[in-house]
Amino acid sequence: MDALMYGSYPIEETVVVVLFDLRIPGVAERLHRERAAWQEQSTVEALDEQHFVLIICPGGARRLAP
Repeated sequence: MDALMYGSYPIEETVVVVLFDLRIPGVAERLHRERAAWQEQSTVEALDEQHFVLIICPGGARRLAP
């Protein structure tokens, strides 16, 4: 099982995932500020209308595969 796991996932890259709940006042603005700060090192994915995930790849301007 361990061999399959390490063979399937890159372990050198660190990805930070931050969940934003837009039902909380001020969170949408915070999401926009964080996205602007990380620029090309991040992407935003919608889980539903009120929940978004900011995915950050620190250490370089890498885009996530679509």
